[in-house]
Amino acid sequence: MGANHHISPGGGRRSASRRAALVVAVLPVAGALALTAASPAGAPAKRPAAVGGGALGSYYDQSVGWTDCGRKVAEAARKTGRKPPGYLKRLQCSRVRVPRDYAATDRGDLRLAVARLPATGGKSDRIGSLVLNFGGPGESGVEGLAGLGAKFTKLNERYDIVAPDPRGVGDSAPAVRCARPTARQAESLDRSPDDRTEIDRLAAYRELQGKLCEEDSGRLLPWVGTVDSARDLDVLRGALGEEKLTYMGFSYGTSLGANYLHLFPRKTGRVVLDGVENPMKNSEQTYLANAHAFQRALDDFTKDCTERGASECPLGGDAAKARKETRQLFNLLDEREIDTRAGELDQSTFVDALKNAMYSEKLWPDLRHALSALGDGNGAPMVRLAGGSGGAGVRGAGVPGAWAPGAVLAGPAEGNADAAFTAVTCRDTGDRYTAAVHQGFPDLRHVHGRPDADLHGLARHR
Repeated sequence: MGANHHISPGGGRRSASRRAALVVAVLPVAGALALTAASPAGAPAKRPAAVGGGALGSYYDQSVGWTDCGRKVAEAARKTGRKPPGYLKRLQCSRVRVPRDYAATDRGDLRLAVARLPATGGKSDRIGSLVLNFGGPGESGVEGLAGLGAKFTKLNERYDIVAPDPRGVGDSAPAVRCARPTARQAESLDRSPDDRTEIDRLAAYRELQGKLCEEDSGRLLPWVGTVDSARDLDVLRGALGEEKLTYMGFSYGTSLGANYLHLFPRKTGRVVLDGVENPMKNSEQTYLANAHAFQRALDDFTKDCTERGASECPLGGDAAKARKETRQLFNLLDEREIDTRAGELDQSTFVDALKNAMYSEKLWPDLRHALSALGDGNGAPMVRLAGGSGGAGVRGAGVPGAWAPGAVLAGPAEGNADAAFTAVTCRDTGDRYTAAVHQGFPDLRHVHGRPDADLHGLARHR
């Protein structure tokens, strides 16, 4: 996918496949050029002084003890017949202690899960640690590094590649946990509402989800915001023994990095922010901007597909008819779900699959295959391309170069990305859209002056 699409994925949580696709598209340029040019070589810097000192000193001065965590994952993969990537032999994990409340450290600690791939080059070539955030909010950095380590091979020669699970996320403890409403409470729920009755029903369901989340994680929710996570990055920098933070963030990771830049300008080293979120836009504006960008990318996919002819394109050889066919597939899933071997396929999952494939042209063959399979009655490839959002899909499946590792650390919060996304987003913004406001959102069927725009419901998802 070309840069002219200007997709800012921050408007919705990125699944592992979305995260991997973004890395496929941008990493070779952003990483290799920005981080290695004119870089000083040498041993790690002496442990820096704690920022703020006082009660925070013990957090900055803590030692990080790394243990092997990749071999067990690799062994488990072999037992299932999969060939794990070689870099898993070097994957190490640890936990870093941070205060729950930076203004009152006596309120207890949180423990962030952190993964590392030590630099592969000689000691004299090592620059230091490069900290990554793959996006989200709510995505696990530990799982991201375990699945995408091969994408950082060149940088890993001179940098230790480090990826934490932000507070409340993944294997960090405690993690945001939210009980799910019962199947009866979710009965007759349409996640892409078309009228006021469906909107009210969905709003009531979301309110119930919020109450359940507060019951389960109420003591944690006030402290999972991006500002606190940015402060955690500085504690991690100190614990790693780095004088300055070297950082690469994608999508939501750019917001996290920007917050760090604002809070710790003198502790900021080399930074790459890719797919920068616009902090001046509210949630509605961000969703609408994303919808425009995804629609342009989908138009390009449709044009490319139909130019290949009906023998290769499951949508046929006519672009106008192909757009209509895509819309019909979406409409067929209204108020219904298709059970597949990979999970349930509904309208939300269908749109997620389309969105994921728009991050890189390398994923377009996967989308053509998934649409072809759907036409034959097999929705599993669409669910997998969506990252498993519809059920038990394999995270990262269908992405060139990505590897789905499963759980890396044994923890109770496996699969909490959706809950963490909601918790962090709500903590970061005061936007609270009611059913009435939802009904007043612009109809995205007309974003390009066409009544058949394929991603008309995009702002209503996530």
